[in-house]
Amino acid sequence: MEKKIISIATLGPIGYLAAPGTMGTLVTIPLALLLNFYSLSVQCLIIAIIAMASFFIVKQALHHFTQSDPCQIIIDELLGCFITFLAVPFLLHVWIIGFVLFRFFDIVKPCGIQRIEKLPGAWGVLLDDVIAGLCAHLILRLFVI
Repeated sequence: MEKKIISIATLGPIGYLAAPGTMGTLVTIPLALLLNFYSLSVQCLIIAIIAMASFFIVKQALHHFTQSDPCQIIIDELLGCFITFLAVPFLLHVWIIGFVLFRFFDIVKPCGIQRIEKLPGAWGVLLDDVIAGLCAHLILRLFVI
């Protein structure tokens, strides 16, 4: 069971690649695109289920790492990417901008995101990416779409 939890948290081998957050986001984009074939309410339900499951997965996986927010755990990037592209129409330039925005907010952590990351345990691991996804989504909605 431990290996399965860690494998889910790291999205298999993706979490062990160079730039795991960026790679995790890249492999998540096709899934985010598929998610957009569903209605908004179904998308929100799926994201909520993934968020809850991710919390428990990260909580368990953290016991196997020494850092408080190990770079190998990238299920949080999946969640942030899904939030970034929630009900966003597929226009290549919009999705490229969305990818760049999400990675910017996740890496630079402006707007208090850095404080959110310092929350203990799975809360900090997940919520900084949720907020990064919300910021990227908001900018896409206000200035790009």
